[in-house]
This record gives sequence, structure tokens and C-alpha cells, in this order.
Amino acid sequence: MKGALLQLLLLLGPLAAGIALADEASKLRKVLPGKPGDMLYMHADEPAMRRAIRKARDGLTDFLELAESPKKDQKDFRVRVALRERNEGEVIWIAGFRQDDNGLFAGTIDDDILMQTRFKRGDRFTFVRGDILDWTWTDTRKSRVHGAYTECALMTLAPADEAAKYRKARKPDCEF
Repeated sequence: MKGALLQLLLLLGPLAAGIALADEASKLRKVLPGKPGDMLYMHADEPAMRRAIRKARDGLTDFLELAESPKKDQKDFRVRVALRERNEGEVIWIAGFRQDDNGLFAGTIDDDILMQTRFKRGDRFTFVRGDILDWTWTDTRKSRVHGAYTECALMTLAPADEAAKYRKARKPDCEF
């Protein structure tokens, strides 16, 4: 019974995430570097964000394989998942994630959460593959960030000078 329930959860996880994305309450945000009071917000159902999430999900299998056995210059593997509580939603980064034998993922919240929730930065968080909306890792040899497509979508809202600083510092592999 337990195994059947888990299989159902894994099967319906992507559907549940899709429903959550259709809800305007799910917001993604980014604090501008050096400007803690300046934040960029975008709802998950906006066209730029939908494209970013689709691109991330298209590359998710390859990312998860790479995260299982990275090379020494491949660091900072994280995934972005939806946190939903009390009719609110926020999308957060999870670091140090691992998948167990049942297909569940768990990792550490690597974000400050703005909505009212029982979770905080540093807490353990469990999720299924279908909850993953984005992913990222850093190539330390080339000082380049891979993935982080939702960050790129958010940067379309940034002032031009801030977007240029972001591009120069992180060398993202996405256009915005």
C-alpha cells in the first residue's frame, strides 16, 4: 500500500506542480545584488517564466545525472521548487539535495522565505521530481553559471545596468 501511494504521488507530482503554476499566487523573486531592498517579482504563469521553467524541465534529466557524480570543478548544485502553504506560494532554492530509493528528493532550503510558513533557510525540505521548476550549477573553472533559467526570466525586469552586472558576474547560459 505504501509503495502504491508513493508511485501515485510520483506520477501525479508533475500534474500537481502544473496546477500550482497556473495559480497566480506562486511567485518567484530575486534580490538585486548589493540592493537588499530592491526585489524583482514575477508570477509563475507569466510567459517569460513559463518559457524558463519549460527550458529547465527539458534539461532536468541531464542535470540530475550530472549532479549525481560531478567533476571537481562543478559545484553549487541546486534546484528550485514551489513551496505552497495556506493558499500562498513561493519558489525557493534547495541545496545539497539527494534522491532516495523511493524517488523522493530532500535537501536544505537555501533561500530566505518571505511568505508566512513553518519553513526557514537551513531547514530540510522534501519534494518530488515534478516539483522541480529550475536547476543550477557553477563551473568554477570557467566561472560560469549553468541553468538558473528562472533567474534569467526575473532579470528581464531588472534595470539595464543591474542586468549587465549580473551577466558579467555570473556568465549565465541563458538569454534575457
